[in-house]
Amino acid sequence: MKVGVVGAGAWGTTLARVTSLRGVDTHLWVRGKERAQRIQTDRENEKYLPGVVLPRALEVTNDLATCLEDAEIVIHAVPSHATRELAARYADLLADDATIVSATKGLAYETHQTMAAVIEEETGHDTVALSGPNHAEEVSRDQPTGTIVAHPDEALARKVVTAISTPTFKAYAHTDRTGVELCGAYKNVIAIGTGMSKGLGYGDNTTSALITLGLNEMARLLPELGGERRTAYGLAGVGDLIATAGSDHSRNRTFGRRVGEGTTVDEAIESLGGKVVEGVPAAQAFHRAAEDEGLDLALTQAVYQVTEEDEDVDEAIRVLLARV
Repeated sequence: MKVGVVGAGAWGTTLARVTSLRGVDTHLWVRGKERAQRIQTDRENEKYLPGVVLPRALEVTNDLATCLEDAEIVIHAVPSHATRELAARYADLLADDATIVSATKGLAYETHQTMAAVIEEETGHDTVALSGPNHAEEVSRDQPTGTIVAHPDEALARKVVTAISTPTFKAYAHTDRTGVELCGAYKNVIAIGTGMSKGLGYGDNTTSALITLGLNEMARLLPELGGERRTAYGLAGVGDLIATAGSDHSRNRTFGRRVGEGTTVDEAIESLGGKVVEGVPAAQAFHRAAEDEGLDLALTQAVYQVTEEDEDVDEAIRVLLARV
């Protein structure tokens, strides 16, 4: 079997390391020829995953065709805003029997599609979703982790589970792909909200209240957008929410905290050194979905007002806390 990983951020690099260490022929596509050569030579992605040694067997390339040629499984690990364009770009390079794994968390702004649905639409290939409480900083150092692999065809999900599971990275099959992906996208919005409250000086009690509010909103929106309510209470929902909304590893929480401390939105994004804050476009997309579907998503409204409408963060969180 061959696995091709598209995207060499922290998460894509980590997943390439996981499959390569399992003995699977793995190729990692990197945007930028010089950077690809540097990672191939140094055996380290210094920008996104410093200190983690990559397996010698892992092939790193800047050539998409080389990465994807004869790959039975293709892991898509690029930011949500680039997903549709890149999927369309590599569609003709895929093997006829290739299965795609979406490791991207987000929601399309206009169509409310999850990333797996976008990839499937652009490529015509079956696409499973991989989502869960998965900090790359921990998975890449072999700390015990669980994740969800979701597709309506459980047999297809189990095929991917077999390909990526290790003793420390355990994948579980699930059939609610839409629900799993919606949880993965919405928890990033919640994490920005909890980060903002931390930045304003509020403590763990407030964080817990906001997490509970966010979980309730997540559970309500899932069936409205095609998922199953029960998914919110599993590993892909509350599990991922705990890991993201309460951890300093979370770039969404860190971004929110810096905004709460008084940093501008643009400055907070810039301070993360090029790492994508998926909760910002997710807040835009869920705000649009709430308007289109008549959903009451107070947490999304607060984050959207701060990040898009320049609302005072203290006032936005104060109004939000009145809903708890």
